[in-house]
Amino acid sequence: MNANDSLNEFIDQERDGTNFREIFFRYFRHWPWILLSVIFFFFLGYAYVKLATPLYEIETDLLIKDNKQGSSTSNDLLKDLDMFSSSKIIDNEIQILKSQTIMRKVVEKLNLQTAYYYTKTLRKHEVYGTIPFRIQIIDKSKEANLSILTKVRLLNKNQVEINQVKYPVGTPVKTDLGIVLVTLNSDWQKAVNEEYEVKFNTVENVAKFLSDMLKVSPVSKQATVLNISLEDAIPQRGKDILNQLINEYNQAAVEDKNKMTSSTLKFIDERLNVIARDLSSVEKNVEQYKSENRIADISQESKEFITSAGENDAELNKISIRLGVLNNLEGYLRNADKNATGLPSMFGIDDPTLLGLVQQLGEIQLKRQSLLQTVPETNPLVTSFDDQITSLKQQIGTAVSNLKRNLLTTKRQLDIKNNKFESVIRQVPVKERGLLDVMRQQEIKNNLFTYLLQKREETAMQLASGVADSRTIDAAYSSSAPVKPVKGVIYLLFSAIGLVLPIGIIYLRGLLNFKITRRQDIERITKVPVIAEVSHSSDSGPLLVVTKPRSMIAEQIRALRTNLQFIMQGPDKKTLLFTSSMSGEGKSFISLNLGASLAMSGKKVVILELDLRKPKLHQGLEINNDNGLSNYLIGQADYNKIIKPIPAQENYYIITCGPIPPNPAELLVNGKIDILIEKLKQDFDFVVLDAPPVGLVTDAQILAKFADATMYIVRHDYTAKNQLYALNNYFTTKKFKNLNIVMNAINIQKSYGYGYGYGYSYGYSYGYGGYYQEDEKESKGFFKRLFKK
Repeated sequence: MNANDSLNEFIDQERDGTNFREIFFRYFRHWPWILLSVIFFFFLGYAYVKLATPLYEIETDLLIKDNKQGSSTSNDLLKDLDMFSSSKIIDNEIQILKSQTIMRKVVEKLNLQTAYYYTKTLRKHEVYGTIPFRIQIIDKSKEANLSILTKVRLLNKNQVEINQVKYPVGTPVKTDLGIVLVTLNSDWQKAVNEEYEVKFNTVENVAKFLSDMLKVSPVSKQATVLNISLEDAIPQRGKDILNQLINEYNQAAVEDKNKMTSSTLKFIDERLNVIARDLSSVEKNVEQYKSENRIADISQESKEFITSAGENDAELNKISIRLGVLNNLEGYLRNADKNATGLPSMFGIDDPTLLGLVQQLGEIQLKRQSLLQTVPETNPLVTSFDDQITSLKQQIGTAVSNLKRNLLTTKRQLDIKNNKFESVIRQVPVKERGLLDVMRQQEIKNNLFTYLLQKREETAMQLASGVADSRTIDAAYSSSAPVKPVKGVIYLLFSAIGLVLPIGIIYLRGLLNFKITRRQDIERITKVPVIAEVSHSSDSGPLLVVTKPRSMIAEQIRALRTNLQFIMQGPDKKTLLFTSSMSGEGKSFISLNLGASLAMSGKKVVILELDLRKPKLHQGLEINNDNGLSNYLIGQADYNKIIKPIPAQENYYIITCGPIPPNPAELLVNGKIDILIEKLKQDFDFVVLDAPPVGLVTDAQILAKFADATMYIVRHDYTAKNQLYALNNYFTTKKFKNLNIVMNAINIQKSYGYGYGYGYSYGYSYGYGGYYQEDEKESKGFFKRLFKK
């Protein structure tokens, strides 16, 4: 295993062991800003809690009675078909409670389409209940924008100001909103010169909003108790809404139940009017017949006969009425319209099974109609109702057929009995027989009239005693404290935003950064080892290892000097080549200071300024450049004349570039540079070649054959990541011998997790414990040092 392999293995182990620490310090070094962000957003959350309108939760509990009428056989059959299970009833009632039809009635009763706000405080407060005045739009203007709040100020008893325009009170006036009427309440004096804001809305919009806000849910799967709740900024308004909602729901349920009873009552009234006219006509006929035939009275036997005949005729009339009702019912069942809700009258029908089935059919149809106000016909609940209606109609049709068969049998028996009465009448004397006929008609009409009167009273009592199939368990009640906003959740949420936001910005900043900012950026792109890391310095001196030997950079250069022994083993390994991707990455600075460090260790070192296009070394060292490398390469200067000592450091020499030639690359391949380097290797312990950037010109590749080791300079937060991909090609093709990377100008305030050499980490320590010369600088204030870090 050679030295490079050992170094690579060591670097891989270090890289694998410091990933989590570096991730941590990537964010930790920004902790002052993260802390300020958390504090700032915490106070934003506090302001939000203070300015947000608190919402209270208002609840009520409603018991839905599951009253199923009809015979036990019918109920058992429907139960087996699972048509009227409690869960489906509960789902239906939930939809009815949340329907906009009922909610619109609530909004209209409570006048919720107009909202009043009191604006004297920082947060607008909505006023409800004790409003000193009322404003309503009688006729809205087409151009009016109701979404804009209307400012209203009551000036006195007779004058009001609307949007800074004065109008009289109690009189309809024309404004920008349309025709408006303002009326005063008993406590109007409290609102004088106080500004209110009024928001108008439509009943439909408010009803939709409240329906969406309303929450209706069963307390358990087995119970038929519904918990109804909503959130409102004004507890009393929420209570009024829920209480009025239940009142409207119960009233709608009673109206639905009374539709059949009202239909029956209407039918009875119509028949009573007809029978009353017939009875009046028959009584006149009796009176006229007695007067014309001078009949004062009739025998007791004839009276009994008339009574019996009248009762028989009354029964025939009842059966005829029932058959007529059944015929109407059959016609209704044949109607295929599923939206029909008006059931025919069941007057005179006393069969409990049929009455129960018809009542259930009416209830299902009404519930289906209510459900269609909120859901389409394709909804599974509507389909379930359709199936139930079809099944019930089939059962009702069967029951009607059976009942008609029984009634027709009874009617035939009564017809036979009536024929016997007719034969008896024929045996009575002519005058008495005529009297019997007219008195019989009178008795029939009288009995039928009495029967209808009795049924009308019974139906009226049933209509008056109708109650809803629900009961309020608890009247609407409000929570004692607001349920929104939840202070703990808001503080936690805003604090989390304050924490995540700067971390996210740091992450995105790193994600979008295309420059080298970490050692790991290099190691992810290339396998070329990083042999040294040199910090950034604000000092402008070219030879910091000489002028500041105790500085951090001087120590890092010494670490680089020490690491050379791993890659340059043997007495003949003397030539070092320095290059980079582009200009400005600090290769001249690193090469110059490394050469000085080698000279300080007792080695004789020479550095060649081979950047013949943009030389910098002689300028920084303030050395004369009249005679240099370019003169030697064209044969105008001797070897001994171009070597110049560097005054600042003993045993350290330089060959400046000389006058800038027009053809640097051609000069490097004319063969004289080969002779020069061989001579230098004989006279010096180290030969340092400061070459131009390899990413811009080919000079460095020409000089690569002379180098025993190549130092590729990468500058922190300056070198682009994509410029390092070429290194993989150089590394695999061996274009540069012993290719290594030196990371330069690392800004500690902008970096984290870098190792000093391979043994000391300074990524999380900024004080250095007085070990380096920089610690002797005057210390800054706490906040300056805090934010500088």
